[in-house]
Amino acid sequence: MKGQQAKAELLLLFAAFFWGLAFVPQKVAMEYMPPLAFNAWRFLLGGLILIPLVYWLSSRREVATPEAGTQIKSRWRDSFAGGVILGFWLFLGAALQQWGLVYTSAGRAGFISGMEMLLVSLIGLSLGIATNRWTWAGIGVALAGLYVLGDFSQESQMIGDLLVFAGAFAFAIQVLTADRLVKRRHALRLAAVQFIFCGLFSTLASLLVEDASLQGAVDAAWPIAYMMIFSTAVAFTFQLLGLRHAATSHATVIMSLESVFALLAGWMILGEVFSGHELLGCGLMLAGMLLSRYGTHAGSHH
Repeated sequence: MKGQQAKAELLLLFAAFFWGLAFVPQKVAMEYMPPLAFNAWRFLLGGLILIPLVYWLSSRREVATPEAGTQIKSRWRDSFAGGVILGFWLFLGAALQQWGLVYTSAGRAGFISGMEMLLVSLIGLSLGIATNRWTWAGIGVALAGLYVLGDFSQESQMIGDLLVFAGAFAFAIQVLTADRLVKRRHALRLAAVQFIFCGLFSTLASLLVEDASLQGAVDAAWPIAYMMIFSTAVAFTFQLLGLRHAATSHATVIMSLESVFALLAGWMILGEVFSGHELLGCGLMLAGMLLSRYGTHAGSHH
């Protein structure tokens, strides 16, 4: 069992690493193409890659061992309606995040996106899902960190940060919705439908408001390829496989590392430099995320 748990947690670590690193190609792509067009490419192609993965994994009987008594609906059409809803929230979150990256740095965006998990607790609370005091403490610390991170003198960066934060809200709703849907449906099929619809919504929105060219997509080929393969197909599959056997308290801490990887990648690859107060803000946000995550599980084990 321990070996299986360690393997699962390693898969989660890789997923967090691929997602953290993803802020770099997301930022780079903005030099070549508009945000919605980029999302259209990455999600449509990512969703299409998942389809053969679904068949490969289901032939190995690895995915979706439901709890006794629940009936997993594993046909494509069972995942359709839920996938469309998830696709919409994913589209909204990704569009806001990508738009924010036009104005703010990859590292900052990575940390602000990390707030999504705290927002999940807050929105969950309004839906009557109980939240304990650890979570509240974590939210307080993380918001203090967000305040320290926010540089109110740079207006455009502020706009970028706010867009990324708004995106985190949409992602939080998507996470809560997915949490309900995934218990009864084939997780990877649901993910594939979600990505394809997110791509279709992005395509439609891009055609309406953007002036995107095929040349832009060719120029941004490596960011699109990275997002499609590692950030979409590989990371989501790793997350689904990992979450089944990882210890929950470990899983949450590992997933929080995404923002640290984003910061390091922005610094090492894009040469982003962080001031002392930005690092302090990031540190507080990470502490807040870990506090609230730890609390969620400390509360649930007793």
